[in-house]
This record gives sequence, structure tokens and C-alpha cells, in this order.
Amino acid sequence: TALARGRLRRLRRAVSVFGFHLAPIDLRQNSDVHERVVAELLEHAHPGTAYLSLDEAARIALLRKEIASSRTLHSPFVTYSQETTDELAILRVARDAHRRFGPAAVPNCIISKAEGVSDVLEVALLLKESGLLDPRKGRLAVNIVPLFETIADLEASAEVMDGLLALPDYRRLLESRAQTQEVMLGYSDSNKDGGFLTSGWSLYKAEIALVETFRRHGLRLRLFHGRGGSVGRGGGPSYDAILAQPAGAVQGQIRLTEQGEVIAAKYGNPEVGRRNLEVLVSATLEASLLADREATAEPCWLTAMDELSATAFRAYRDLVYETPGFERYFRESTVIDEIAHLNIGSRPSARKQIFAIEDLRAIPWVFSWAQCRLMLPGWFGFG
Repeated sequence: TALARGRLRRLRRAVSVFGFHLAPIDLRQNSDVHERVVAELLEHAHPGTAYLSLDEAARIALLRKEIASSRTLHSPFVTYSQETTDELAILRVARDAHRRFGPAAVPNCIISKAEGVSDVLEVALLLKESGLLDPRKGRLAVNIVPLFETIADLEASAEVMDGLLALPDYRRLLESRAQTQEVMLGYSDSNKDGGFLTSGWSLYKAEIALVETFRRHGLRLRLFHGRGGSVGRGGGPSYDAILAQPAGAVQGQIRLTEQGEVIAAKYGNPEVGRRNLEVLVSATLEASLLADREATAEPCWLTAMDELSATAFRAYRDLVYETPGFERYFRESTVIDEIAHLNIGSRPSARKQIFAIEDLRAIPWVFSWAQCRLMLPGWFGFG
């Protein structure tokens, strides 16, 4: 009895919390990579497809057809590019992890720079190729999570999801995911793209539009907030941030990132860590219980915010992207070139080999300004 109350109970609790995988791992890749991989697979399977030259409607039709087919595109007799080989290998490792440790080991596949319905369907096709999607049973083994990052993508996010959820075959896949679709919102990249104020306002409006879209389709929306750390990356008090979500955006669940640089401060001490978890849980419960409240903002306030956002957006874009010599100033006044060579990040500092501010990732962008004590991402355009 003492054994059951002590060590055995702790073991059962640990298994209940951590399973046999300890911590879940999210897959994440840029939509451009998925696009190239799918294009190569299609070209070898159906020569002359020219997937990259197709418009959005043609891509959607082709992808739906291939996802529904029981035949795979990949052939063991074809030599593919290193990029395609690597991407398929990663997905197969995820499939093997599911078999060894259970589906909780790799629960999500995040699509960076999601811009359209085809970006989601491309991932669905690759998951089918890897055995993580069964078209016959309508079973999807992982959540496909589009990440909307730029101001334009945030503004189009509800329209994209509306088009996706209108597809009967995709709706069928969501039945195996508890009728829940997760959508990730990018705070850091939207800030780099449009400045502090426009980023925050665009995120807020995107959430309102997404909540209404999912309400119309009768599906459950789970928002994943890619925020935290510095103000320029969406940081701030978690409790206030959760309660500031629009009505219906928190329905008993919410996901958010904890940036690497704040983990030690928030969770390095057991008591502090417990307090932070209590704050997250209490804010989520409070926001969910008040989910039926309607927005009380006067229309004139919303109009004023639209005007302020537009003015701040123009000021920010004029400086960062239109001012001659600004890129040179940025490189010479900050340590961005040195940061790019540090082996401390999970990803390269830029998405492309050629240096350009638009291709620079948000993390080194904010970090480099902080090192020279000019906190431009946290205020410019509105400060």
C-alpha cells in the first residue's frame, strides 16, 4: 500500500503527463520548401505537370486529386534532389516516432509563410506520402497548422481558412482531429513587416475574422500565438495578453510560445514556474468563461485604430524598406553579421543566402537592434 501511494503513484502520474516521449515535437517548414518538394514529386510521377506554373485554383484541384488517390507519388527508382530526400526522410522519422512512442510525440506540422489553401494541401499530400494521412479512412495523424506571418497574410488569413474549410475532403480529415483546426499567428514577423502598432492591430482583426469564419463552419478554432520575449516579438504580461483576446478566440484552450531567452526566468525556479503556469491557466479559464461577451468598442474607435495603423505602417515601411542606405546603416550599426555566424539558433538568420531585410528572420532582427540599444522594433511608427 505504501508503495502504491508513493513511488508507483508518482510513476503513473509521470507517464500520464509525459507519456513515453517526454515532450512533443512540432515539425515546422517554410511553405516554399513544401512547394518545391511537391513540384518535384509531381514532375517525376506525371512529366509535364509544371506545378510551379499553375495558378491557385489549378493547384488545389490537382492536390485534392492526388491526396484522394491511394497511389503514392514517390518512387524508389527515382533519384530526387537532396531537399526532397531530406523532407521526406523527416516525415518518415515522424511516422516512426508515432509507431514507437505514440501520436503525442509529434502532434503538429507547422507551415511557415502560409499564404493560400494550396500551402495546406501540399503538406497533406506529403503526409500521405509518408504514411501520416490515410485518404481511405479519412485519418490525419498530425495537425496541419498554417502560420500567417506578414501583414498581408494576416489580413487574408480568414479568407484562406474559409476556402480550406469549404473543401469536403479536408473537412473529413478534421473529423479525426476532434473537429479542431489550429492556426498559428506570427507576432515577430508581422512586427518586422509592418511595425509595432500595425502588427498588433492586424493580429487582433485577424482573430476576429477567424473566429467568425470557424463559427460559420461549425468547427473549433485553436489559436497558436507565436509571441513572447521582447516587446518587438509580441512579449508582455501573459495574463493581460490572454484576456485581451477577442470574444470567442479562447475556447478553453490556447497555445503560445515561450521564447528561449525567457524560459530560465519564468521556469528556472519551481515556485516561479508554478506561478507562471497558474497565471496561464487562470487567464485561459477567465477568457473562456467570458467568451460570450460581445465587443463593446465604439465604431469610431475602430475607425481611429484603422487610421492610426495605416499611418504607422506607412512611416515604418518608408524608413525600413524605402529609405536609401537604411540596410547599410542597419548592418554597420548593429551586430547582425556577427549574430548570423553564431551557432545558437534553431534556424539560419535569413531565409535566403542573399542579405535583405525582408528575408531576415525576426529573431536576429530584434536581437541585433537590442545589442546596439536602439529598440526600433518595439516602438517605431507609433512611438
